[in-house]
This record gives sequence, structure tokens and C-alpha cells, in this order.
Amino acid sequence: MIVLDPIPVSAPGVFVSSNVPENDAPVQSMTRVYAAGDRVMDSAAHALFESAVGVRAVVTISVGSPGVITWPGHGQAAGTPVSFESTGVLPGGLLPNVVYYIVSPATNTLSVSATMGGAAIATTGPQSGVHNATAGQNFNRPVSDKAYWVGSGATNRWKMLDSYNNTQTEYAEAIVLEVEPKAIAQGIFLGNVDATEVTITSTDPAAGVVMHETTSLLVSNSGSSFYRWLFTRRRRKSQFLTLSLPLYFNTRVKIEIKKPGGIAKCGMCCIGPIEDVGFSQYGLSTDIKDYSTTRFNFDGTSETTERGFSKRMSIDVVLDNEMIDYVQEKLAAARQRTMVYIGATAFGSTVLCGKFSSFKNVIEGQTYSKMALQIEGTV
Repeated sequence: MIVLDPIPVSAPGVFVSSNVPENDAPVQSMTRVYAAGDRVMDSAAHALFESAVGVRAVVTISVGSPGVITWPGHGQAAGTPVSFESTGVLPGGLLPNVVYYIVSPATNTLSVSATMGGAAIATTGPQSGVHNATAGQNFNRPVSDKAYWVGSGATNRWKMLDSYNNTQTEYAEAIVLEVEPKAIAQGIFLGNVDATEVTITSTDPAAGVVMHETTSLLVSNSGSSFYRWLFTRRRRKSQFLTLSLPLYFNTRVKIEIKKPGGIAKCGMCCIGPIEDVGFSQYGLSTDIKDYSTTRFNFDGTSETTERGFSKRMSIDVVLDNEMIDYVQEKLAAARQRTMVYIGATAFGSTVLCGKFSSFKNVIEGQTYSKMALQIEGTV
């Protein structure tokens, strides 16, 4: 069994570039009010968040002193923050995406002030377009405040670099990622891949290009049959693994995940040093744990909610007795870290990115011992 210990791509200086833009949602503004369902991006954490509170509606605004906003059945209390947007021009006295405070609320109308409890604003001049008002308490609240923001996962660029295999980075034609591991990284694992080929290029500042290798993910299923070669569906590998990166410390590694004419997808990308723990024995088993649920009704009909799944593997490893303490200490130290466990390189189904749930050592003799491991893959 081989263990690939991933280097955090988010570590300083490791991530170099990606052709996937990071524009999933606007960056959070502290000067406007958000409605429930609004999404913002934390560019530093490469994460998306969704507002849990706030309402938005189309309103009309009168010109007068004070200006009166008509919002049928708004249900807002005095002092509630509110901001406005328009497809055209707001009346004079109001600016888009600036926070005001509700004053003199009635059942279907309200006015606004520039400060809490201040005087109502007078509106002037012409106006045009459709006006929207957003009211609620999600104003000037950091995305870390879980009472107002709900995490929505990583941005599209970083989905392949998060801790989940079922979240995929998607981009037309090809995903191109460049990293500098800042370590001797021998292995790359790509999980939940939808592509036709993967190209790995490793470049050293002094030696130049030390590796350029393209691997097709298409699987031959003809079985020497001309009919099957012509008419059966094409099969593709859903993962990619290489353990042969050159042993250079300062290389820049370019990973190209290509699908010409389609959408390239990747759910997991791990790069790092590898370590051979011991010999995997025949009899290792793999299965999946499905998190979908099915609810049965009284008449026998059912409703299924499809969710993600994770892979699992049970494996017995034969290792030298002199390695027992080291392997136990390494596994114990990494008990809550996501690593890539490779049962057998010949079988892609035995390559899992996840954590071990248990391991047990049996010292059978003076030279060799056995270790039984249970590996739980990430969702």
C-alpha cells in the first residue's frame, strides 16, 4: 500500500495559477443589505456564502418631502436597514446599494432616513426603471457570522482543491492548474474526473522541462470485437494517478485536464510525496456508502433524495517489523487528515482519498507483521 500525503495548495506560494476564473459571485459589500438567497464570495477563503435572512421586493418611490416608498405588506419595523437598486435611475436623495433606515412604517408604505432614527429623506427629480428594495438585518455582518450567512462550498476554481470528491471544478475544453509544491512531490491524484486525457508537465528553473506526459483516460472495451469497438459506448476512467514525478524540489507542475468540445470536470486534485507502507494482500475489498435517503409512503410509493456517496476500503498490509512503530505513529498523527491511500496501482477502485477509520497491528513473527486498515473516502 502506498500513501500520498497531499501538500495544501492553499499554503503560501504553492498555488500559481488556474485558467478557471473565480467569479462565481460578487465579493461581499459591507455597505448594502442582503436578502435571503443572495450569494457572495470570500475571495481570501475561496468560498461562497448565502444570506440566511432579508427580503427583497419591487417598490415604487414617490417624489416629495418626505419621499414615500410603496411596498405592499412589507412587515418591516422602524430602524430596519434597507437599500435600493434600480434598472434605471433612483429619484434624487437616494443612491443604489447605500444603507438607509426605515422610518414611519405603515402597512403598505414607509420612508427612509440616512441614520438610525433620523429625519425622513426628501426625494427629488426624475426617476426611471424598476426599483427594488432589500430590507433585513444582514448588513455589515461578516460571512463568519452563521446567524446571517450559510456556507455554500468552495468557488468553482477551488472545488477540485477542497476536501470533497463530489464537488467538481468545471470549465469548457480544459482545466489548467499550475502549482509549485515547494517539496519533493512524486505523486498526483485526480478524482471524480470527466475528461479525455490528462497532461502533466514538470519544469525545473535550472534543468528546464523534466517531465511532459499525456495519459488518455479512454478505456478500451472492444475485447478484440470489431462490433463492440464500433457500437458500444466509450468508457473513461474517472480517476488519474501518477507516482513518477521527477525528484526535484523547486519544480512548477502544470496539470491539464482536457475534454475537447465538452466540459472538463475534476472533483479532487492532490499532489505530494509518497510512501510505500507495505505489501497489500489479495482479499482487499471496496464498497461505497450512499448518503441518499428513501422515504416510503403509506400506499407503498416512495420518494428518494439523491445525495453524495463515499468509497470505503478494507485492506490487509504486510510490513517489516522495523516499520511498525513508524507507521503507527504516522497514521495516528494523520488520523484527521485527508490523504490518498493506494491499495493497488493496477486497480483504480482501490485508490481512495480520505481518512482511515481504524487500523490494527498483528505481530505474527520476528520479521514481518500484518496491519488491517479501514479507509473511509471523502464524500
